[in-house]
Amino acid sequence: MGRNIRYWYTYRTVVAVVIALVLSGLIYLLYTQQVTCDAHVGGCLVNLSVHPEDRLFQNQDDPSSGVVIVGIDDKSVTELGRFPVKRDYYAAALQQLQKDGASAVGLDVQFSDPSVPASDAALAQTLHDSKVPVVLSYPASSLAYPPGKVIQCAPGASACPNSGSDNIPLHNFRCLDQAADWSSTAPCQQPNPNVILGSTDLVLDADGVVRSIPLFVQPACYATGSCATPNLDSFAFATWRAAQPDFQTFPELQESGNTATLGQAWKVSVDAKGAALLNFSGPPGNFEHYHHYISFSDLVRGRESPDMIKGNIVLIGAYNLSGVNDSQLVTTSAGTNGTLQMAGIEIHANAVNMFNLAPASLRTSEPAWLLALIILVLGLATAVGVARVSVLWGLAGTLVALAGFTLAMSALASFGNFVADVFHPWLVIALTYSGVTAYRFLYEDREKRKVTAIFSQYLKPEIVNELAGKRRGVEDILRGGERREITLLFVDIRGFTSMSESMAPADVTELVTTYLDHLSGLIFKWDGTIDKYVGDEIMAFWNAPRQQDNHALLALRCSYDLVNHAAELQKLLLSKGLPPIRWGIGVNTGPAVVGMMGSRSRLQYTALGDTVNTAARFCAHAPAFQVLIGEETYQMCRDYIAVDLVPGVQLKGKSAEKFRIYELTAIRETPTSPWVAFPTQTATQTHQAYTSQYTQQTVIAAGESGSRDILVGEEAEQAMAREGISQN
Repeated sequence: MGRNIRYWYTYRTVVAVVIALVLSGLIYLLYTQQVTCDAHVGGCLVNLSVHPEDRLFQNQDDPSSGVVIVGIDDKSVTELGRFPVKRDYYAAALQQLQKDGASAVGLDVQFSDPSVPASDAALAQTLHDSKVPVVLSYPASSLAYPPGKVIQCAPGASACPNSGSDNIPLHNFRCLDQAADWSSTAPCQQPNPNVILGSTDLVLDADGVVRSIPLFVQPACYATGSCATPNLDSFAFATWRAAQPDFQTFPELQESGNTATLGQAWKVSVDAKGAALLNFSGPPGNFEHYHHYISFSDLVRGRESPDMIKGNIVLIGAYNLSGVNDSQLVTTSAGTNGTLQMAGIEIHANAVNMFNLAPASLRTSEPAWLLALIILVLGLATAVGVARVSVLWGLAGTLVALAGFTLAMSALASFGNFVADVFHPWLVIALTYSGVTAYRFLYEDREKRKVTAIFSQYLKPEIVNELAGKRRGVEDILRGGERREITLLFVDIRGFTSMSESMAPADVTELVTTYLDHLSGLIFKWDGTIDKYVGDEIMAFWNAPRQQDNHALLALRCSYDLVNHAAELQKLLLSKGLPPIRWGIGVNTGPAVVGMMGSRSRLQYTALGDTVNTAARFCAHAPAFQVLIGEETYQMCRDYIAVDLVPGVQLKGKSAEKFRIYELTAIRETPTSPWVAFPTQTATQTHQAYTSQYTQQTVIAAGESGSRDILVGEEAEQAMAREGISQN
């Protein structure tokens, strides 16, 4: 384990997992910070203001027929003469609604201060005589947010950072016992059973958007002693509950473990401030669009249709009234683009509509533990997957994962009204992919630079790139000396030493460079590894650093090309004014130690062993344009080559009985293909022809007599005469 963890492939997976764990923790922290900011229950460091209930597409449905808005709009104020509307108009509206058969009425109008006595008396009498349950608005001037509920701040309330005022409706509106002081906040001695108080408080998220409605509000009167109830229902729930048969004995809403329960009827999840997610039927104006709206003046003047009222819940309040700022931004799930505001009375109407259609309309938030698990699983799955495939496949898999997760969460939301958080899982998938990919590029780039620096001088670029892409990087290649079977090739110029002594240094350099470039290109063509250049000698091998099952045959095919392309090099040398050259080749197969070797100051990738020395000695004995090979090479390629046994050659330290040397005479493509003669004779004839041309131009080379000297002028002419070479 300790050894393997150093390797690139395992190391990449480990780092990918670490990246996923870190990102999962950070993204979950972002989520908890957002929840903290929205709940107003403590300080938060950062808030992205991205909510699962926000949707990309508009939603607009017909609200249930059981809810009607009576809006105090600009038309009503124009007709009725002023705002605030006189309270005897509310009395007239209640009487008309009772006549038309409303099931319950919610008055989203603040009645905490006395007005014209006659108007107050008219409304109080109507409330006392009403047979229809009426919910009066009880707003707060300031709010506090302990866990699980919202508190209306009252003067001197210890739970509130800022002191507030008690906006409880007038005593004579809510009590049957009439007080001489209408502004008295004394508890009711005889509560009016048909008058209920409901909190119209709305709690905005940290980005100023209404996405939920508090269900549990502690009224300011509880702290001041004006009432004995520790809990006040929201205005919408109180109105919906008032419309139920026998509402006075109807079950109370209870909270337990972040869940609000209404007896056995239904339950809904609530957040840290005891608020439930709102399920909006549509954008601002949706109730009016679907004709669930009546202008207040039309109701007071008797111009409404009784059919719109009978059996329905009616909410009365300001509706987009000029000069009255009770509208709020609502979530995009209401079909808005984030810039439209919804009147407060319509927000409550949406909440009533949600309760009216419960439990199917109630939306369940994703538990924090489930979101944490989803983030962790998606992050780890993305990390491991991306680490084990190519970057493009990783991108494709990431996109598929994003699409699949989104579709799955959409199905849950559609079939179970489950509000899934897709943003934070999206974020962990995207960031994990980006992080692992960035690490891969950085690490692989470093590995590629290492491999390129080491092998660019030995291998053709395609093989270097292949090695650089190995899954464990350079560590997998350079794990120290490794014994393996390889095939070595040595090629050396015949008579180069004496030739170079007669040439200018610049010409020697040019000749060697041209020769090495030409032959090296052919070695690279057959995927050989060039070990080193020693003067005019080239040492190359196959089956290292990468595995090559047919390494011996590759070396022999390369040898064929080295001889077959001799004419090209001769012509190139002649065009540069340089003498033609000849070379011999030795090939041997066997075990050798391959790896980075050398001193601390200079390392080289090379091969060592008797197989290497034997191949070099084959090359030294090989005549020009001939290839000498050993027994092992022959046995590996016997179906593809034809050879002649080389007699009379004995290598020092080798047994004559067990050690044989062969000259390559023919080769073929497949075991059944026609034989192709080795081009030794063709190369020799070409060399002679180019030598003659070179002699006629500038310098006359020694003939084929075996002389190793380069002769000039008269000496060269005499040598040519002995060899029978024509100067014409």
